[in-house]
Amino acid sequence: MNFCKREKNQDEKCLIGKLTSKRQQTIADREQELLKIAEAVMEREGFAGLTMDKLVAACDYSKGTVYNHFNSKEDLLCALCIKGLKLSLQLCKKTLAFEGSSRERSLAVHYAYRLHSITHPTLFFCILTAKTPAVREKASEHHLKQQELLEKEMAQFCEGSFKEAVEKKELNISMGMGFNSYNFANWAMSFGSNALLMVANETETLRTLDHDMAILHNLSLLMDGMGWRPLSSEWDYLNTWQRIKDEVFAEEVAALSR
Repeated sequence: MNFCKREKNQDEKCLIGKLTSKRQQTIADREQELLKIAEAVMEREGFAGLTMDKLVAACDYSKGTVYNHFNSKEDLLCALCIKGLKLSLQLCKKTLAFEGSSRERSLAVHYAYRLHSITHPTLFFCILTAKTPAVREKASEHHLKQQELLEKEMAQFCEGSFKEAVEKKELNISMGMGFNSYNFANWAMSFGSNALLMVANETETLRTLDHDMAILHNLSLLMDGMGWRPLSSEWDYLNTWQRIKDEVFAEEVAALSR
């Protein structure tokens, strides 16, 4: 009798577990649907044009359901930042299979970041917007924690290229600066270059630039300045850039062409 009772309890727990898991997946799917709608609203109307009321009007869910996911516009922006970070990390991790020097592998990460800025421009800018005090003060603790963990993972991932370069003696960390300083310079160059090129048509000095070559040129200046070997005078990084495109991101590039 006790054995049968234990079996029944186990079955009940298993059923409850399945129901809970299914409910959690439904909630997660609904949140991604809402984020996709919010992203579309921002693409049409800009950051200022996104409001919680517009999100409610654009979706098939009640106001209460939407607010169960995001307690404010700022919390929604933080969630969009999380989505952007996840997509960016997903692209970056594809570069792990790329073979080359530490500098070439770092370029592959920059190419991934470039693709992210082109394919999801709204989310690209959300990553920076979500760092402003106005957003962080009103975003939920849950989303802020997720954002923090993803940013840490991204920083550690990018830091790997520098550690590899130092181990292989392709880079000498000098001037008393640590990996964080090199990571910041790396990110600043990549983000700034991509952000400016996204508004190139509205900027006279950028209008005629070949965007891909401009990115590669800026990165070459930065990495040569770091003394990251092989230097541009010693290696054909234009060929590396093309290899990254063909060997790692052929599917994404083809989708962009379509």
